[in-house]
Order: sequence, then C-alpha cells, then structure tokens
Amino acid sequence: MPMAKSYASATLIRLLAIALNAVGALLLLPFVLNALGANDFGIWAMATSITGYLLLLDFGIALACTRYLSIHAADQAGWRRTFSSSLLLSLGLTAVLGVAALAVQGLVYSGILPNTAQPVPDVITLLLVEVALSIPLRLYQSILRAEVRYTEIGWFEIIRIVLRLLGIPVLLWLGGGLITILVYASCINILFFALMMLSVYRRDRTFYIDWQALDWLHLRELLSFSRYAAMTQVAEFFKYRTDNVLVGLLLSVGAVAPYAIMVVVIDMLTQILMRFQSYWDTIIMRHAGEQRLASALDTTLKSLQIGVALALLATFNTGFIGKHFLRLWVGEAYTDLAVPLTLFTLILLGLAVQLATSPYFNALGKQRLNAGLALAEILLKLALLLPLVHLWSAQGVIGASVLAASAVALMRLHVLAGMVQCSLTHLAGIILCRLSPVLLLLSVLLSVTGVLHICDTSAFLQMAVIFMLQGSALLFFVKKPLYTRHPVLNAICPRSHSGD
Repeated sequence: MPMAKSYASATLIRLLAIALNAVGALLLLPFVLNALGANDFGIWAMATSITGYLLLLDFGIALACTRYLSIHAADQAGWRRTFSSSLLLSLGLTAVLGVAALAVQGLVYSGILPNTAQPVPDVITLLLVEVALSIPLRLYQSILRAEVRYTEIGWFEIIRIVLRLLGIPVLLWLGGGLITILVYASCINILFFALMMLSVYRRDRTFYIDWQALDWLHLRELLSFSRYAAMTQVAEFFKYRTDNVLVGLLLSVGAVAPYAIMVVVIDMLTQILMRFQSYWDTIIMRHAGEQRLASALDTTLKSLQIGVALALLATFNTGFIGKHFLRLWVGEAYTDLAVPLTLFTLILLGLAVQLATSPYFNALGKQRLNAGLALAEILLKLALLLPLVHLWSAQGVIGASVLAASAVALMRLHVLAGMVQCSLTHLAGIILCRLSPVLLLLSVLLSVTGVLHICDTSAFLQMAVIFMLQGSALLFFVKKPLYTRHPVLNAICPRSHSGD
C-alpha cells in the first residue's frame, strides 16, 4: 500500500477545504435565504439534513469496509474480499433506494399525494436517487482512508466546494429555484465520490472488484460490524445535524431559519474537528491490527488532546466574536443568537471525545459497546428534548444536545479507563496534563480580554490582539510539540515497541 502523507500536509489541505466551505457558506446562506424566501430556505436546510439521514442507510457498510481494510493493510487478497463483499451489500441498498424513489413518484402520479404537497415529493425522490448512486461509490473513500490518503480527499473536497459555491449563485441569478439548486448539488456530490473511484484506479490500476473473492463468512462479519457502526452514525447525526427537522416539527418551519444559521456555524466547527481527528482513525486501527496496543492507546489520547483543545478554543472564540460575526454575516436581527450559539459549541467537547474513542473501541472489537454509548446519547437527548423545548423553545434543543453529549462523553472516558485498567481520576489527570498548554493559553486569553475591555479598546483591536496571541501559540506548539508518556500506556501492553 502507498505510504501515508504527513499529518501536517493532509490537515492543511483539508483545512483549506474547510476555510473555502466556511467562507462560501457565510456568503451563500444569506443569498439563498433572500432568493428562496424563508419557506423554501427551510425546505433547503431540511433537505441537507435529510441527505444525512439517507446516507445512514448504508448501515455502516463504508465504515466496516474502512475498518477491515485498515486492519489487513498488507493483504491484497483480503482487500479484494472485503471490498467486493462491501460492494455487493451496497448494490443491494442501491436497488432498495431506487425502488423507494419510484414509489414516491408513483404516489404523486396516482394522485395519492396531492399537488399541494409539492415540492416535497420531488425533493425526496431526488435525494433518494443521489444517495442510491453515492453509496457504492462511497466505498472508494474507504480505500483512500485506509491508505491514509487524506490529502487527495482534501483536494476532492475543494473541487466539490468550489463547484457548489460557484454554481448555486449562478443558477439562482439565472432564475433557478429550489429544485434546480438541489439537482445541481446532488450531481456535485456524486462527482465527489466518482473522483475518488478514478483516483484509486489511476494509482492502483484496479477497482478492487473480484466477485470470485466473495466470502460469505466475511460478509456476515461485515454485517455484524456494520449494524453497530450504523447505530453510531445515527447518533452522530442526532447530535445536531437533524435538529433543523426537529425544530420544524416541534415548533414551525419559520423557526428553522435562526436555528439553521447556528447549525451552519456548528457544522463548520465540527468539520474542523473531524479533519484534525479523523486522520488518526486508521492509524489507531492499524496499530490494533498489528497488536501494538500501547501505540493505539497513545494515538487515541493524542486525538483526544487535539480535539478537546480545538473545542475549547472554539467555545472561547465564539463567545468573544459571536455578536460581531453574526452582525456582519446575517444582520443585526440575528445578533441575539450569540449567546445560544456559544452554548451550542459546548457540544463539540462531547464530539471530540466520541471521535477519539470510537476508532479505539471499534479496533478492539468493542463496536457493540461503542454503539450502545451512541444509542444512550440519542435516548438521553430525546428524553430531555420535550421538557427543555417546553421551557426554552428552540434553545431547549441546544440544551438537550449539549447535556446528552456531555454525559455520554464522561461515560466514554469511564469505559476507556476500565479498558486500560486504571481509575477514571488517573485517566482524567493524564488528559488534563496533555491539555495543560491550551488551558494555559485560555487563561492568558481571558486575562488579556478582560484588560482590553477595562481599557475600553476598540473591538477591532481586541480581535487583532487575541487572534495574534492564538496564532503565536499555535506556531510555538507546532514547532515544539508536547510529548507526554504515562504508565497507563503500559497497562494493556507492558513491552515498548521499537519504531513507535
């Protein structure tokens, strides 16, 4: 298999994709809102969430494929067996989704669904077709992930983002409506996965399809893993991505627009977290597959350190510039969202813990446990949802999400401590030691912010000073990374590994 690109270059490319997506989304959202109106904009926002729902219909097959490819990195025959088995399952799901799309249109043409229901049936049909075509192509992303080729994934993301951000405004300017931009976005998403397939073939000169390599026992293994992976994916979307739909159902379609604004920001921050942490997933799985368990644990703690540090900085920066940012982005009318948005960013802490621990649990065969924790978060959020929405309206959805994510994050750390045979207090001490640089930085930032506020300096000067301090700290930590070794790393693997 090809050698992995460096973490720095892969992360920088993917962060460039995030920056383009973030800036583009900030500019695109008000434009689409004004062009479509509040009602069609609400449908557009919910359609994006529904696409996420439908992608879950691969039942975790792509994640299962990534897991087995990563564990058996040097086994070409194993790769063909895993990919062909995964593709067979994906094609079955594609057929089911195609039949569902035809059924929706059949209900429209038969008159069972009235014309007043439009454009919702057409939107659902379009999304079903998009996901049906994407599911089998998505398996080639599993190959790129297993080969740690995140740089290429980043470039493909940039292509998708640029085409999307340039095409949608042009189509709206030419008079296109909701269906037009949804069709265009669907075509771009399918192209994104198709480019990965072409990249794999260009590099490896094979599509990894070998029907003679099908192994029914391995097919059962994939299904066994994928069902738990699917539960975990459902939980991830229930964190916040589907909240547009929940707000629309529990309150009104008109209430979706303010919430959608916050979700765009949270999603942007989530993408940053995922770009920094997802790089380590396949490395954790490879270490576990090679029985280098101490290395797998150390990589897990490294991912946790990076994710929690970024989540804390995201919360600080949102609280610091939230009101100014919202005023420049969507206007004075939405500056009241600054406080709810800051509270919403606390969900990133729970997400960081999930992103770090899930590959470790899955690599050690604890996918059922991982799925159980994911399901616990869903159930806890749903239990909190109605009473908190009754008390605080749309902000109750934020409260339910944050409380559920925080509680399950503590449960995950407790489980991790049990797996490595140490106390939760000891594991917390290790994590706090790794987080000491960012905690020191936050204390400095808070102190400087307070001094600047007392001195009544301008908002522009305050932002310049704060971001300069953060940039300087980032450069310092990149040049002089903090390496911490603790006895807990030897709890599950006493012997050190050369070359780790």
